[in-house]
Amino acid sequence: MRVFSAALVFGILFIRAAEASLIGCPSNPATLEEGFLISDQCWSNVHASVSGDFIFHKQLRPCRISSGLGISQPEMSWSLAVCDLGWNIRERFSLHLLAGPAAAVQFQWNQLGLSWAASSDRGMFWGGSSKLIVLEVHDTTLGVDFHGGGIEWMQGSISINKNATPVKFFSRLYFWQLAGGLSQNAGMFRPYAGAAVNQLVSIIRAPIFKKLRFHDLIQVGMYEGCTFTFGPRIFLNIEARQFFESGLAVSGEIRF
Repeated sequence: MRVFSAALVFGILFIRAAEASLIGCPSNPATLEEGFLISDQCWSNVHASVSGDFIFHKQLRPCRISSGLGISQPEMSWSLAVCDLGWNIRERFSLHLLAGPAAAVQFQWNQLGLSWAASSDRGMFWGGSSKLIVLEVHDTTLGVDFHGGGIEWMQGSISINKNATPVKFFSRLYFWQLAGGLSQNAGMFRPYAGAAVNQLVSIIRAPIFKKLRFHDLIQVGMYEGCTFTFGPRIFLNIEARQFFESGLAVSGEIRF
């Protein structure tokens, strides 16, 4: 257990973080033991959390329709603030609704010898997720997680070779993500790690080019994190993800 915990802490602090929205601890449905308003003997309860999710670098690829436009090395980054309302059922299964502002989303690519950048400071993130505890053996939990969602109403300015232009762009994106992982109960600490597969589609429109459509270049990656519990009703979670993108997520949750 100590080796497992040390490896995960090392990963969080020293590995370049990475991908799409927060996955969370595999044992999350049963992490908090009591509620502020709902008895811990009740078969269901409600959780609420706030998350900050950051993608520092995610490689993309043009889809078949956009591949003939001379585009190369597309990538994206984002900063999100997400509110999460979850319904936990019998400490084994949970459903979540996600929503929040897209504080900053940026796309970059090279096209016909020029460097393009599209930067948005508006938009709305929406989504849903479900988490299931599959197996518990002593202090180790195996769980699976499914996420789906997107960002709508993005718009902003375009720069070419780092020179600002008056041209505005409009964009939206969608993604889904399936993950599985193991968590270890070490008192107030619950380190965890796992693997995920995801797919993201982003669409960009502007008057000076045809509609561009990008997919993620790498669809499989790893994640690791640690949940810190503060009593039976509140926890803080820190998570990093690698390979399919580079990013970091921090969240806090309470149980009603």
